[in-house]
Amino acid sequence: MIIKRRMKKFVTMALCLVMILGSAIPAFAATPNTEEISYEGNGKVEVEFYGKVSWKNPVVKVTDSTGKTYKAIIVKKDNDDITFKINNAKPGTTYTFNISGVKKRNTNGFGTVTGQVSIPSSTIKSTVAKTTAITNAVNKHNVIKATIRDLEDEKDTYRGKTVWEVSFEAKKVGRRGLYEFEYKIDAKTGTILKFEEERD
Repeated sequence: MIIKRRMKKFVTMALCLVMILGSAIPAFAATPNTEEISYEGNGKVEVEFYGKVSWKNPVVKVTDSTGKTYKAIIVKKDNDDITFKINNAKPGTTYTFNISGVKKRNTNGFGTVTGQVSIPSSTIKSTVAKTTAITNAVNKHNVIKATIRDLEDEKDTYRGKTVWEVSFEAKKVGRRGLYEFEYKIDAKTGTILKFEEERD
């Protein structure tokens, strides 16, 4: 009987200790993963993260394949992305960047995110015309062409490929209301590499 009481007391104390330690131990530090890296033109690079992030004195360092460093200025940062500008960015060049002072939200310890971005060459020619790429995208998702508005398009890079980046609002066949569409279309093949649709 005494042994049972002591065992019960020991188990209770052990459970209390586990609960106290569990509440006192913070989440481990975690470096956020990049969801998308895109070149916006004029030396500007946008890096989007999976989930929310926190910042502490962020710094961006950029180098090319020879190890030469380039000055990078942070243009804006948010709770899920950051945009920076590479000074004297050269067309047709791939750059490696390191973003320090960032972490996943609700974790401890700020770390560094590394990635690469390719600046499109000004001499790159598309085998798929912009108008053809847009027409193919519209036909694929039952968009009513006459309702298209706020059409924006530009040449960009996505995962190392030259793309047509297209966005617009329009109505869909058999649906009510407007929808927002965003495409990344391979400029050489016309393949839709990324597509997002959202009810306006």
